[in-house]
Amino acid sequence: MSNFLLEILVEEIPARFQAGAIAEFDKLMTAEFDKQKISYSDVKSFISPRRIVFSADLSEQTQDFQEEKKGPQVTAPSEVIEKFLKANGVTRKDCFEKTIDKKTFIFLAIHHAAKNTVDCLAEIIRKSITSLSWKKSMHWGSHQMHFVRPIRNILAVFGGKVVDFSFDEIGLKSTNQTVGHRFLAPAAFSVQNTEDYLKKLRENFVVVDREQRRKIVLDEIKSIEQKHDISVAVSDDLMNEVIGLVEYPVVLMGKVPNKFMKLPEEAIITPMKVHQRYFPTRDKDGKLAPYFVFVANNSAVDGGKTIIAGNERVLNARLADALFFFETDLQKPLDSHLDSLKKITFNVKLGSVFDRIQRVTNLCRFAASELKDQNSFINENTENLLVRIATLAKCDLSTSMVYEFTELQGIMGAHYARIQGENSEVCTAIREQYLQGDELSSPISAFYSLVDKIELITSFFAIGKEPTGSKDPFALRRAAISILKIIKKYNIKADLEKLSKKAFEQLPGDDLNPKTVERVIAFIMERFKVLLKDSGIDHDLVLSLINSSRDIPLIYQKSAILNEIMKTSKGEKLMSGYKRAKNIIENNAMTEINSSLFSEDEELALFDKICELETRLFEIEQHESNICARFEKELDACVSMEESISNFFDKVLVNTKNQLVKQNRLNMLTKLVLLFSKIVP
Repeated sequence: MSNFLLEILVEEIPARFQAGAIAEFDKLMTAEFDKQKISYSDVKSFISPRRIVFSADLSEQTQDFQEEKKGPQVTAPSEVIEKFLKANGVTRKDCFEKTIDKKTFIFLAIHHAAKNTVDCLAEIIRKSITSLSWKKSMHWGSHQMHFVRPIRNILAVFGGKVVDFSFDEIGLKSTNQTVGHRFLAPAAFSVQNTEDYLKKLRENFVVVDREQRRKIVLDEIKSIEQKHDISVAVSDDLMNEVIGLVEYPVVLMGKVPNKFMKLPEEAIITPMKVHQRYFPTRDKDGKLAPYFVFVANNSAVDGGKTIIAGNERVLNARLADALFFFETDLQKPLDSHLDSLKKITFNVKLGSVFDRIQRVTNLCRFAASELKDQNSFINENTENLLVRIATLAKCDLSTSMVYEFTELQGIMGAHYARIQGENSEVCTAIREQYLQGDELSSPISAFYSLVDKIELITSFFAIGKEPTGSKDPFALRRAAISILKIIKKYNIKADLEKLSKKAFEQLPGDDLNPKTVERVIAFIMERFKVLLKDSGIDHDLVLSLINSSRDIPLIYQKSAILNEIMKTSKGEKLMSGYKRAKNIIENNAMTEINSSLFSEDEELALFDKICELETRLFEIEQHESNICARFEKELDACVSMEESISNFFDKVLVNTKNQLVKQNRLNMLTKLVLLFSKIVP
């Protein structure tokens, strides 16, 4: 075995592409080795902003192997067979026949003699590079080949020698040389193998191993935390991005001037994380501390003073803007921004953001009035709160702060509302309006969010902007799932069809889809099926529950009860027996049972159990008014049937030759299925 090393030197690869790219490249290379019958071990792959690296120990020669090449069927037209023979330079006598799935094909046995691995590597490298997929790619100069960024060098070494080949598509020839850090060590140097490569890269200020860069950053962050008695807010997303931006990580800490600390936390954190890729810090009490931690791609010659000063200057400029915007926005009431929203188009066919606010406000009034009897948290005060929330929720879209930092929509509106003395429920709902349903912290927030989202879905369905299999530009699936999660978390009783109909009636235009409401409800219920199936409920049971009712809270409660029962072995066996009975009876509708035709103890035992079940279900229906409690008791009664059903199917043949006995058994199973179907249709 000899060491093979490949490095593709490129311009800076976007951090978000790196993890997926190196995983794919590793698979492409090893797949080619498998195809060429090259033995390999000690596979390693690395990626940095400028390098895609693969190394492995490879056998000196490929394996000798026999390939069977499949041709046309023996019954194919003669010209088709002749074409296959000619393409492979053989005659019919050189082939053999092989039957697959009762069809006989012509096969050709091709012997592949062992060859030197080095002779295969050029094509493997070329194929792997050109096969690597990117979400976005480019071509450069006069070259037509596409890649994520321009390729500047290809280092390819096997057994200490250059794998000699030309990559004509991009005008490059392989070499045994590479370069170090772009600024700290830009000179070229040669390498012999992977060990030599990694050692020299480190000497030239490059840490090519992504996970090693992560460890360096985390270790230095820990050191800063201990030294300054702070905690650094490290998120996985930001960490993954940062280690994809540097080849030689140096962790440093800067300071935030006190004058900016009066800004809302999010207005400080957003410029840090989103715009500058800095890590915020907190003191021992959990409050935002006036420091930030960042990762430089350069050595800190003067203890990092120059680098820190430069980063502080950039952040301070952003925070100065934020402070100016914040103070400017506070000079007028939040609801005074409503007029500005008339100039912001929500959708060409649906009008301005202001128009949508009016529709949602009216729908909130309607929903509160219609649903107050079914939901205890809705009262006269609730209606006023909902109207106020709907009025203010989108007002921050025209503020200076949100115009500059769009990530803060909703958040800044909540801060402005709080500072200007709005009710805390109003502030919370404004802040949480873009969250998913199960993340909302109060029934009022949840109810507003539900109304807002049903209006959103109805509006876009009405103008023909329904999600497709691959596209959902307005996040309507997410909105539907959020509605369902809201209903589950707060057990909100809401007639979605009535709300959607009211939302539809408010829409402008004459060319709206007349089937909008019907399609909206079908869309939401389809999302509901997915949610229930994802929770582990049997597909057929999901369909039964949804087809039997549109009462979403009730379906949720029933599904939870079903889930618990189906986790037991008796529940599983019962469902299996029920499905089996349902399949056997097919279209049989007769339920008259003649006990004198019973010849097996098991069918008599099942008949007795069916009679008991019928009586028990009648008693439950008469005495239990609570729907969910009734459902649970009915299921428990059905579970008691499990042993009798299993014994019946184990010992009794339903489709016996005696037609009277067969029909009698079918009738008994039909009776059983009908009883079950009353509970789970």
